[in-house]
Amino acid sequence: MTISQSLAASLFIWAALLCPPARAAEPPRVDVILWFDTEDYLSPADDEACKRLAEMLTQRHIRATFKVVGEKVRVLERRGRHDVIDALKNHDIGFHANFHSVHPTPTEYLADCGLLDGMAEFQRREGPGAADVRRIFQRETLVCYGQPGSSWAAQAIAALKGIGVAPSGVPCYVDEGDHVGLDHKPFWYAGALNVYHMGPNYTRMELHDPDAVGPAKEKVSAIARRLQGEGGGLISIFYHPCEWIHREFWDGVNFRRGANPPPDQWKAPPQQTPAETEAAFARFGQYLDHIRSIPGVRFITAGELPGIYADPLRTSGVSLKELSQLASRLAADGLNGVDFAVIGHNSYSAADQFELLTAAMTSLISERKFPSAFVAKGLLGPDGNPPMSNERTHLDWPAFRMAVADVANYMQTQGRVPARVFIGPDPIPPGTFLVGLARAYQFYEKHRALPLESGIVLPASVELLSARHIAEDTPELFGGWIIHKGNFRAPKVLEIARLQAWTLKPALRAAN
Repeated sequence: MTISQSLAASLFIWAALLCPPARAAEPPRVDVILWFDTEDYLSPADDEACKRLAEMLTQRHIRATFKVVGEKVRVLERRGRHDVIDALKNHDIGFHANFHSVHPTPTEYLADCGLLDGMAEFQRREGPGAADVRRIFQRETLVCYGQPGSSWAAQAIAALKGIGVAPSGVPCYVDEGDHVGLDHKPFWYAGALNVYHMGPNYTRMELHDPDAVGPAKEKVSAIARRLQGEGGGLISIFYHPCEWIHREFWDGVNFRRGANPPPDQWKAPPQQTPAETEAAFARFGQYLDHIRSIPGVRFITAGELPGIYADPLRTSGVSLKELSQLASRLAADGLNGVDFAVIGHNSYSAADQFELLTAAMTSLISERKFPSAFVAKGLLGPDGNPPMSNERTHLDWPAFRMAVADVANYMQTQGRVPARVFIGPDPIPPGTFLVGLARAYQFYEKHRALPLESGIVLPASVELLSARHIAEDTPELFGGWIIHKGNFRAPKVLEIARLQAWTLKPALRAAN
């Protein structure tokens, strides 16, 4: 080698050391939440399935979420199955109702309730079960709740703060159904972070189909690729431990279509053969190992969701710039309806906008200056339907000022959007008042003065657009679950759900 060749080789080596090749960019992260509705308290074989699932996940360093029925954990305690309890303790523990399918189910006993009495009834019936799950698993709080079958109700979600340790209670609602959803992604609703109605982002492998493994692997890989192309996202996968051992669900055998036999007549369901159960566990292991191998994919638990989808509006508050944008949107688009909004890194429900603009106007009225910042604590939606019509389309300033003070007091004492705002003797809908708040705020922005002379012009009516994300009442929505009577309908549950659409907004995902 010549001196020049040696020098060139040395320079090449130094260049490689000083400037290593650029690493390929990591794909956007895709999270997989794996959850198990842990509910069969009749079959001892289900105890073994729970333990085996928990252990096989732990061996793979996968933490899952086990939503446990109150009676299930009490039965484990009575049977002395502390080995099962200890195995489940390695995972996140959620709640899955007190007795699950024993009638009345949640939607059945909430069918004729309003918001407040429904919340109280849910806490009365389900709270003892949640307390037992916390006690036996020695957990400060439970990471989530999800309904039995299709027995869903907005009152249950709104009541979750009351069945856990204050101040957060149970922070998440994790399940699958069609009652409410938002673009097949996590969302905020009725004070909780919801993973629900995930649509194409929900998947699972059929455990007892020998030919299911290959297609299931391909499907979950395709979902991961699509979500990575969208910048990341969440895949929801769920099972029941009893699926590994039963030919028919335990509750369908006993509580089908409104049947409600006493405990001494409950029957164990027919079971799979040991060979069929073993084959199902083997397939599931292959499925788990495949998901673990997908680049950019990780397993998470429900306990991690509030960190991944943290709502800065509840901690950092809103800037004047974003408050101005909210007011501008409402003042301009209010005639088309009130909806959630996303501005920058913040997501605003209609209730958030109502809370923030009421607080801002209260500050402007009392101090004649813009607030520095406001944190939205989070309101529930109204507890009743708004007035059918709005006859007060113009408010003089004293009437508007008194209404702002009254609404601010209502929010502080009741923690929800009022069903009606009183202007003297006349009730007006909260949606029209929200547009009035936005217009008053804009007036101050433009003139640096309050509209003392001109007053406030209100629209005649305003639609709550976010209510469109609540399902229509169909025979299948509730009656499709084998435990409910086939003709079971719950229109009032959906009426309350639409009122709570004031709280609906996207849950924004933190950066990778």
